[in-house]
Amino acid sequence: MAHFLLRYTLAPDYLERRGALREAHLALAWAAADAGTLILGGAVGDPPESALLLFTDSAAARAFAEQDPYVTEGIVTHWDVVPWATVAGVDAATPIRP
Repeated sequence: MAHFLLRYTLAPDYLERRGALREAHLALAWAAADAGTLILGGAVGDPPESALLLFTDSAAARAFAEQDPYVTEGIVTHWDVVPWATVAGVDAATPIRP
């Protein structure tokens, strides 16, 4: 299993605007989790300035971002998908032990 990070940069007014979009965003996230493509996701920082979502498939990560109301309504100002070479931990895609 490969890992991919969907990285979000959040708008300065993210906290003020997310309330109206949060239910739809979380429904999309849980649907992706139930489908097995989203492993974890959440905001980073306090207050949040970014968010990270860990996917098993790059196409699924891109499709998620393209549908996410946080993106379509502009409270995410930039997003990208990058491969993450996980090497340690029980769920590492390519475990490497010393």
